[in-house]
Amino acid sequence: MAGYGEGGLEKHVVELANGLMRHKNGIQVSVIADPMYGARFAQGVTFMPFAFSSSRRNPIALFRLWRTIRRTRPDIVHAHGNKAASMVGRLLPLLKVRSAATLHSRKKNVRMFHAFERVIAVSQVSTVNLAHPAVRIVYNGVALPGGHATASDEAWHHAPLGKRVIAVGRLVPVKGFDVLIEAWRTIDAFLLILGEGFERPRLEQLIVSNGLSDRVRLAGHQCDVLPYMRSADLMVISSRYEGCPYVLIEALQHDLPVVSTRVGVMPELLPAQALCDVEDPRSLAGTIKSALKDPGAFRAQFHAVFSHARTHLTLDSMVENTLSVYQELI
Repeated sequence: MAGYGEGGLEKHVVELANGLMRHKNGIQVSVIADPMYGARFAQGVTFMPFAFSSSRRNPIALFRLWRTIRRTRPDIVHAHGNKAASMVGRLLPLLKVRSAATLHSRKKNVRMFHAFERVIAVSQVSTVNLAHPAVRIVYNGVALPGGHATASDEAWHHAPLGKRVIAVGRLVPVKGFDVLIEAWRTIDAFLLILGEGFERPRLEQLIVSNGLSDRVRLAGHQCDVLPYMRSADLMVISSRYEGCPYVLIEALQHDLPVVSTRVGVMPELLPAQALCDVEDPRSLAGTIKSALKDPGAFRAQFHAVFSHARTHLTLDSMVENTLSVYQELI
């Protein structure tokens, strides 16, 4: 079960469903989600389109959702995100089925998750406001990288010589790219921001007004960010809040050091020297400059982190740990 939107939650649902399908343990996977995601599921996954854009209290939408779930005859219903959890939670007394829900980031309102027998959280910090007796931590995971590639986009070719830094995400306020651009005024390196969103005009204006056109570039959405990771010296996450972002895991699996604001899963995974304060350009700039001043020493702090990512932050680990939660219910 997944709500409407585009980001880590949706990627998680796709990767989990496809991973469960490949597990070869007799699991039948049905996904109820917005029609736009149908083509992303592997063969064998039963996809049932549903418009989650309606109000979570809309009785017609709730009836349609109940009817759709009943049609799958599930052993377990697994809801992802607040909206899906809210809608499914209202239906559980009628469905009479075992249940789980995943909390993908720290939320103030988590009352809807108390309707479920198990709650999966993608980080410890996500559970701060949740007083549930059966919470399980399951970190996001991605398939281990293979092969080698170098970035071929013009954005790198026209970059000045020197350190290369990337940031990846939608151009929306929560990602804090405005703070990152402000921090870049004192940083002597080239920053490439990969992503698209409604804040592009404002961010472009900030780049120009701060005189950073030769050091900061918005490269737009890239279908494959891995070549950029492989040729960058550092990645920066400047978010105002996060859960367990996939871009972090992908960077760590490619041995790319990360500087991040102190949000979401970051304090659980990254060295203390890689963390900075939220919405603080000076703190962010200082941490980035320290990382770039002695890249070898900074990278050395990540050796154990890189190893942990390749061992525990994998798609196989995410699927196995989720299956363990399902087995508690059956």
